[in-house]
Amino acid sequence: MLSPLEQEFASYAKSFFTPDETVTRNLRLKLAHSFRVRNEMAKLVEVEGFSPEETRLALRTALLHDLSRFEQYSRFRTFKDLDSFDHGERSAELAVSLHMIDDLADDEQADVLTAIRAHNKLRIPVGITPRANLLAKAIRDADKLDILPILLGYLKDPENKSIVFGLDPEPELSPVVRDTLLRGETPNHRDMRTVCDFLAGKLLWTHDLNFGWTRREFRRRGYIEELMKSMPDTPLFRRICEIAMRPLLSA
Repeated sequence: MLSPLEQEFASYAKSFFTPDETVTRNLRLKLAHSFRVRNEMAKLVEVEGFSPEETRLALRTALLHDLSRFEQYSRFRTFKDLDSFDHGERSAELAVSLHMIDDLADDEQADVLTAIRAHNKLRIPVGITPRANLLAKAIRDADKLDILPILLGYLKDPENKSIVFGLDPEPELSPVVRDTLLRGETPNHRDMRTVCDFLAGKLLWTHDLNFGWTRREFRRRGYIEELMKSMPDTPLFRRICEIAMRPLLSA
């Protein structure tokens, strides 16, 4: 049974549904994603021993982290921030304007909003509070755990191009993305030109996982191996796979 806040969140998301099934399908995808990320977060905080206060704020962060995705796709017909708006920043704005964090203390609100803003950035910003940093690390991990199955589903049925931002389907890496991956770093979305860039970039998410439980889950669920099935079987991609696996081998 959904809590009052979860019901409010779902009603807000559904307010953007339209008779256009192409649009509504992607909005449903993000609604389901938000609840699954909340569920991943619930597992993470239990295993990693978050305090009751940290758990409460982490679950709120997880539910609201993609709050702006419904407006984004309805207005721009894309989930690509570069062609619309920064969905982390906008989700934080909406969490305030829609009064979805009013029940939290001021310092709690500030930390949740910081984590929401940070969840989609290339790196967590410096200078934030220790609790905001913990929440940001947790939401980034929980989010990644659910995005990978969505991408793997796309690979089995590559009809919904919105999942890969409508990038070029050529099975090639752009030079900038290739060099970034070989350095063991996650490439920036602005440098991505092909679906191959996009998918290969997710391999290096393993270097940006913050908790032992998340790394173990990545390995247990076989995400890297499944992604590699969509990549060319060449020395370059085998090298990138090796780099991606390193953080998981010691988890």
